[in-house]
Amino acid sequence: MDEGKKIVKEFVQKMVRGRVLHMLSTTGSSVECLVHLDRDLKNIFIQRAGKKDAKKRAVLLSTVQEICVGEDVQDDVQLPVDELTVTLMLEEGQAIAFRLADIEDRDTFGLCMGMFVDGNRKKRKSKSK
Repeated sequence: MDEGKKIVKEFVQKMVRGRVLHMLSTTGSSVECLVHLDRDLKNIFIQRAGKKDAKKRAVLLSTVQEICVGEDVQDDVQLPVDELTVTLMLEEGQAIAFRLADIEDRDTFGLCMGMFVDGNRKKRKSKSK
């Protein structure tokens, strides 16, 4: 298996099991969230970590308009992004930003999520034709 496929496979395994990531808040702080993907790689689920009764938010990957890595986000995004963040720009004008452990983790997260978002968008377009 080549290196790229190995990285994607490991990423998928981690994300399907779920991992705790810091999600940025417009107040400037961050909240620990359990983030995971469903097995079909169609939805990302976000739930406040450490709270059993916390609501789980599902985001369809096909509704992600753009993935911004680092500080390269639109001016109207009111989140405290930095070089370790990946921001998901959603259709409704919302943005969800996660802070990752290091540059390599950030790049892997951004690249893999980008592939899954593109794949879901293509499926949605082909169904609507």
